[in-house]
Amino acid sequence: MTNSKWQYLVNTDAFDSISEFVDSNGNRWKIGAEFKSVSGRICIVGMSIWSPKGSTPLTRRVVRDIQIESLFEKQIAVETKNLTQTLRRHKSKSAHQGRAHSEDELKVVAEIYQSAVRAHEPVQATVAKTLGVSVSTEAKRIMIARSRGYLPALNGR
Repeated sequence: MTNSKWQYLVNTDAFDSISEFVDSNGNRWKIGAEFKSVSGRICIVGMSIWSPKGSTPLTRRVVRDIQIESLFEKQIAVETKNLTQTLRRHKSKSAHQGRAHSEDELKVVAEIYQSAVRAHEPVQATVAKTLGVSVSTEAKRIMIARSRGYLPALNGR
């Protein structure tokens, strides 16, 4: 396998963040991480390690030397701040039962939804909790926001 082919095997779009690490032998490594909110705290829940050269073997020593938390500390702080700000900005004071929703309200639903997706949170529960309504009510709002083009259509529909 040539180096150019190896580079195509790593889908860098699949990661929330990618950092670089240089091991004690001077070899460069790329580390991709996926973040998720766990009990209200953004954590690393998955990662991948690869050599940009494609020919350097990944050893236990390399894995042991990686300082995972420090590599992604800034990115985790940014993700935490973004999610917190979005949720705080849109926290509802009261539920809006039985009435039509304005375009502005549907835009808010879409913004919270998209922030929850980026944070790998359950979207309906996150939007419902943020706006102070039931999950079933929020599912209807999400459906309306999607039908009006504020959210992408579901696959296959």
